[in-house]
Amino acid sequence: MPTTKEDLRRRVWDAIRNQVCEVCLDRHDDGTCGLKRRVCAIAEHLPRAIDVAMAIEGGGMDTYYDALEREVCSRCSYQNLDGHCRSRTRGECALYLYLPLVVEALRAARED
Repeated sequence: MPTTKEDLRRRVWDAIRNQVCEVCLDRHDDGTCGLKRRVCAIAEHLPRAIDVAMAIEGGGMDTYYDALEREVCSRCSYQNLDGHCRSRTRGECALYLYLPLVVEALRAARED
């Protein structure tokens, strides 16, 4: 198990790069990130997303999505005041789109 919060973040980020970035639709054929006009939501919100996911005990993915929307999306500049997010709706928010893989990466990092 990781010894510090920073160690956990590093392990989660490494797992994400190996599991999520590999299948990301924004990835170039050479493996590099293809995002140019926006920041990857996973990279931008990872510390808060880890805290939120670690606070969840049990429950299915709906529990994670609800917590993500409440604790992370509500603070994101892409979401408007009524809770609508064009990035999320269009499938352009990597954190929302790949949340199951992010949670899997977190679980794997916690077990290391």
